Parts: sequence; structure tokens; C-alpha cells
Amino acid sequence: MPDRSPPIPVILITGFLGSGKTTLLNHLLRDPGMADTAVVINEFGDVAIDHLLVESAVENAVVLQSGCICCTVRGDLVDTLDELCAKVEQGVLPPFSRIAIETTGLADPASLIHAFLTERLLTERFTLRAVVTTLDTANGAGQLESFEEARHQVALADIVVLTKSDIAAAGAPERLAAEIRRLNPGAAIRQVEHGAIAPDTLFALVPEHPSRTGGDVLAWLNERAFEEAQAGTHSHHDGGIAAFAVTLDRPVRREALRRWLRSILSLRGNDLLRMKGIVALEGEDRPMVVHAVQNVLHPPVQLAAWPSEDHATRIVFITRNIAPQTLRNSLEVLAAREAA
Repeated sequence: MPDRSPPIPVILITGFLGSGKTTLLNHLLRDPGMADTAVVINEFGDVAIDHLLVESAVENAVVLQSGCICCTVRGDLVDTLDELCAKVEQGVLPPFSRIAIETTGLADPASLIHAFLTERLLTERFTLRAVVTTLDTANGAGQLESFEEARHQVALADIVVLTKSDIAAAGAPERLAAEIRRLNPGAAIRQVEHGAIAPDTLFALVPEHPSRTGGDVLAWLNERAFEEAQAGTHSHHDGGIAAFAVTLDRPVRREALRRWLRSILSLRGNDLLRMKGIVALEGEDRPMVVHAVQNVLHPPVQLAAWPSEDHATRIVFITRNIAPQTLRNSLEVLAAREAA
């Protein structure tokens, strides 16, 4: 695969132990819609490969009759993906146009998100499309209350798939969805039975990250969902996680924005679970899009034009043990200094 090819979209599939992640993977591997897709799993024993029709096999990878390539992690993820691409270039494996990667049940997806933002071998070939988190409808509320890992997986998700709804108590899916929206208002929520979800749904649910010339910025930002969550009641399950939006009417200088981002990531990066925003720059007609996950900042993107008539700075946050007013005050001080 030459480097000049468009980057290959990737989804991370994460979920707490027993959340139905393996069932979801087994369903995906059987789906004809997974043709041209590579699936990276932890162990072949985790999924029912023996019950799938295997077209061919090579070392740590098999090609299923559905056209899906399934391989196990060997070494670290960078090595595994590099080897996968090399086998395609050598003609050993068929080409693929997208990748789904399974994480372990206790994994914090932040480390993999960071890898796709900072590892050169990954950034040159791949683009992280979405984090998909599976959550057990019957037991998810208790997991969110008891386990920080489960809360992080939901807070960093773009899509939350509610599994085992067929065995959950009446009203449980609705209550769990409300809990998810308090932790992560921007996540799309889908309820499934027996892990059945169309592959294209997973790759299409999330608005693309804004580029200089395209992407639905307002859908990606989803500010209204954060405002509604902020106005709602809080739960004892949230573990200090807060979701909120901040709006500024005054533009800021580019250099001041850079200093603020560097400062907040340096001082509280571990607790800044996610930040997305569109920023008005002083003396410039085009806004800047910013996006960070914990300590790592996506490369800022300056849009070709504002997406609407509203030219105010709007930033949404998901934080841990950071009072919303702290970030709100820091931004207001920044804007006030620039206006002085």
C-alpha cells in the first residue's frame, strides 16, 4: 500500500469484561458486509474462528469466506499493523479498506487513541474513525458505578453499543442510556440483541473529523447535547466525570490559544478526557478546530469558512475531577486579556 493512498479508517472496539464485545466481534466476522475489512483481535480463542468458513490462513492471520481478514496482535499494535500491510503489498493477503481493532476488557482506550495520533507509522497510513464501547445493559449501571475503567471507556466513546438488552429488566436500556448521556453526551447510542449490528453502521454513525475543506463541524461538535447534559441532574455513578460546553463571544489570538492549550494539557491533561471545539481567532476570518484526548492534542485544523452564521468560540469538554467553572474561567480570562 503506497503512502500516497488515502488513510485507512480504523475503529477501536472496547468494552468492560463480560460486556458482549466478543459476541459483537463474532457477529461482525460472519457478516458479508465485512468484506475488505481487517479485524485485529487479542487471541483467536476469543472468537469462534473454528465455526467460521476459513478461505485461507497465513501465520497469525486468516481470510474468512466473508472476505474479512482476521488477525491476532503479535508484538505491539504498530508491528501488527505494519506486518498486515506488508502482507497485502506482498500479495499474501487481499487488500482491505478499513480496520476494526479489539482492545482488552480492562484497557483504557486513551493509550491506543494516543498511538494513532503520535506514532508516525500509524499516522501515515491510518486515521482513527471512532471508538466503539460495548456496555452490558443488564449490568452496565453497576459497572459504571464500581469501575473507573468502565467510566473511561464510555467517556472516550464515539459510539456506545448496549448489549444483552434481551435479558435486561424492563426500562434498563433507557436508564442506562440516560447514564451514558451524563458521562458522554456526544456519543451515539445503539441497542442490539445478540451482538447484531451492521458493520457499515459502526463506520458511519460518527461525523468525520473536520478537515480544511469538509466535514460537518456542528454535527461533530454536538454542542447542544453537552448543554442539555449540563442542565440535567448529576449521578453518583459519574466518578467525578463531567460533560459541559463553554461559549466565548470574543475572539482570541492564535498564540494565546496555543499557550492555553499547552498549559491546560500540561497541568490537567490526565483529567481532560476529551475536548472538542471551534475557536474564533482575532484578526482572522476562518476558525480553528481543536481536539484533544487527555495529554495529546490533534493537529489543529483551520477551516475554509465558518459552518454557520454564529462565529462564537464553542468548546465541549469531558473531564474528570475538574470543576466546569475552572475551565470556563480560564477561557474567559484568556479572552479578556486579549481584548484589553
